[in-house]
This record gives sequence, C-alpha cells and structure tokens, in this order.
Amino acid sequence: MFGEGKGLEIEDSNYLYLGNVTSNKNTGSGASNYSMFSFFGKVNYSWDNKYLASFTIRRDASSRLSDSHNYDWFPSVSLGWRISQEKFMENTRNWLNDLKIRGAYGVNGNDLIANDAFYAKYSMDLDRAAYALGGGNTLSPGALRYRTTNPDLTWEKTYQTNIGFDASFLNNRLSLTFDYFHKKTNDMLVEKPYIATIGEGGYCWYNGGSMVNKGVEVTAEWRQTLSNGLSYNIGLNVTAMKNRVTDLMDDIYYTWGGGNGIDKSIVGNALGSWLVYKTDGVFRTQEEVDAYNAQYKVEFGRPGVGRVRYVDANGDGVINNRDREWVGSDLPKAQFGLNIGADWKGFDLNLFFNSIIRDAWNNSKFYTDFFPLWTGNHGTQLLDAAKAYEDYLRTGYYASDVPAPTVDNSNSENEGSQYYIEDGSFLRLKTLTVGYTLPKKIQDKLFLKNARIYFQAQNLFTITRYSGADPEGLGYPYALPRQYTFGIQFGF
Repeated sequence: MFGEGKGLEIEDSNYLYLGNVTSNKNTGSGASNYSMFSFFGKVNYSWDNKYLASFTIRRDASSRLSDSHNYDWFPSVSLGWRISQEKFMENTRNWLNDLKIRGAYGVNGNDLIANDAFYAKYSMDLDRAAYALGGGNTLSPGALRYRTTNPDLTWEKTYQTNIGFDASFLNNRLSLTFDYFHKKTNDMLVEKPYIATIGEGGYCWYNGGSMVNKGVEVTAEWRQTLSNGLSYNIGLNVTAMKNRVTDLMDDIYYTWGGGNGIDKSIVGNALGSWLVYKTDGVFRTQEEVDAYNAQYKVEFGRPGVGRVRYVDANGDGVINNRDREWVGSDLPKAQFGLNIGADWKGFDLNLFFNSIIRDAWNNSKFYTDFFPLWTGNHGTQLLDAAKAYEDYLRTGYYASDVPAPTVDNSNSENEGSQYYIEDGSFLRLKTLTVGYTLPKKIQDKLFLKNARIYFQAQNLFTITRYSGADPEGLGYPYALPRQYTFGIQFGF
C-alpha cells in the first residue's frame, strides 16, 4: 500500500483517506493470496521390459475457486508395449533396434485466473458510494461493488488422449517418435460480459464452453560418426494441430469470442477466429465504382476510387454487417523445427531453424496504411499511394494496392476486414553457433578444463511474405534484433 497527496476534501477524522485528497494524488495498493493443496499417488509396472504401465491419481484444491467446488480428482493411465522384444520380431533386429507402442489418457485441471476471482469485491468510494443520510452535509461512508461472486465456480478440466510410438533404427543412428493427441477442454473459465440491468459489479468468472485440440507431433533425428572423425546430427520436429470451440453458454453463444450477436457464433471455429468483412482489393477506376453502386445496395462503407472494396458475402445484394464471415485465426496450422549439428577435431557447429505456417492479422496496417485512423506517424507506402492517386487523376486508373490517402474514414476502413489479414508463415534461422574446444594437452598446460571459444548469432535471417514487424511475435511493433555474441568458456 502506498499514497501521497495534498488537500483533503473533508478534514474530518472519519474521512482521512488518501483517496480523498484534492491535488498531487498518487495512491495505490495491492495484495493477493493463493494456495493449493495437493496429493498424488503413482504406481509403475514393468514386466520383462516389454509390458509397461503407469497409473497416477492426484487431488488438487485451489483457493481461486468456490469453497464448495475447489477440489477435484485428476487421474491418468499410460500403457506401453515394447514390441521389438517379442520373438516374432527377431528377424527385424538387424535394422530395428527398438520399437515401443504406447498410449495414455489423463485429466488435467486449470485454475489460472486471478487469485481473488471467486470473491465478491467492494471498494470504499467517497465520490460514488457515500450517502448524506438524513440530509445535511454529513456524508456516511459507503462501499461500491465492482465484482460478483459465483458459488459454483470450479475447475476447468482437459481430457487428453495420446497414441504413438518410439522407434530407433540402424544401430540407433535414426530415431523416430510419433504422437497423435486429442484434447477436449470442458467448463472453460470465462469472464463473460453482462447486461446493464444487473447493475454495477456484474463481472464474474464462470465455467462455460468447451474446446477441442487435436493433431500430430513427429520427431526424427539422424546421428552418425564418419571414419574421418566427423560427427553430425540432423533433427526435425513437426507439429500440426486443429483447434475448435465446440460449445458456449447460451447467453453468450452469439457474442463471445467475436460473434455478431445475431446468428454467427465462434462455435465450430478456432479460438481467436476473425469475423470480418471480406474484401476484393481496391477500386481502380470510377467505372468500377459506378458498376458496384448499380449492383449493390450499399449500407456499409462508401465506395470510391482507391477505397477498399467490400464483398457481398451472403449474396443478398446488400453490403452490410451481415456480410461478415469467419476467415480463420492466427493459430499455427503447422510448426517446424530443424536442428543441424556437427563436431570435428574440436570444432563444433550448430544451426537451429524454426518455422510456422499460419495466417496473421497485421494490425500495423491500421497505423501505416490509413491516414485518418490515427494522428501519429504513418508508413512510407502512403507516399506511394498518394503518387498513385495523382497518376489516377491524369490517367483514370489507380495502380496502388494500398488505399489512397484521405482525410476522413467514410469507407469504415477501421472495421475488421480481410485487408488486415496476410500470410504470416515464415522460416527463420534462429540460432547459429560456432565453437572451438582447445586440445586437452593445451588445457592441461594452462590448468584449464573444457576451455572453449565460441561465436553465436541469433535471428540471422527470416524468409516471409508478412509485411509487419515480426511474423513470430504477432502484434509486437518491433522486429526481433540480430544478436551477436563472442564468448570464452573454461573451468579449473
């Protein structure tokens, strides 16, 4: 707790609150408490190193949840069969070193909300909650509610199934891991909006909604040492996943997560999906504008040369808010990691590449591409668009893909549309490391151990078509910097 200020509104001992000063007010406080009580038991079983089983049961209780629903049970079971040890696999042992088939099922709990999320909360407020009881100028202290409790708040639970295998081949030079996973989350913790008739303090945490994640993960690695002493390894991991919201509470079914409040829900789409106006570039000529106005009844936007062209997505001949469509999200469709390493006569090399395939919402276009949407700096592409509009006035054709500069927003280009969506896929050399370890004889003479000189570079290059600052950290306004490090490692 802290505070300072000058000039109390009421100089009475009953109202000596730092929040009631009239100037230089600087007050604040913060405190929270969180506790969890857990116990678990686990049993492992192995027979002849071929048949494997593991059983786990845990019970967790969290202070963030309702007193009557703050605990639950979370079991899990995993089974494995090392099939390569069976007699009928003997003919494969000259090339197959190990093969284990496995499966698992388990339940996880989530309580990641505010520490005081369960409690009804009130605030002493002289301006908004004090009363002059019985008239006169004497104010009686009062409290203002700003959060409501939910006596039924309980754990968000995820039920996960995994099926896969681990294998190694060719004297363990090649290893391969495969997993299929299916995760269903029920009783999602959401802080839903509330209707005004509830009054002040209607915000409250609820359990509502379900979501499914499913996909595959594959990891492959090759390791080999050549006759000349060169050792190298190449590892690749791939993850592909789909996400889908499967259910929501009835009173937020068409509003939560970007729904239109009428007939379009995020249910059936990925979490974080975009409900936007579909677009078809910009108007190039006045003839295109005239034909568009003749074909459609325009209730949203104002067509013009150099303006974004909205699509009649539902085909009713009217351009309005019912033409918004779900067009995806920025959740990765696939993720890749490639690691390459080598060692030879004290020299070592390591390269790590990462890649994501996904769509991206380029929010920077709001600032760089549209002059009237904010008053700060804009992108240089607006200069090219201004030149293209000057050329249009002479030639009758607007040649830029960026909307023409304008002083007003009559075409409602601040609204979410496909114009902001790009291909956000990328390939990046994340890390490059080159090192040299001194020969043991030299280390012994210098009384050193593990003496190594190295150079490391991060974020060396990125291949992408994304026009924003950084395709990996979407929404971050600055590109990741290249970093170079020289170092010496040694011990005594």
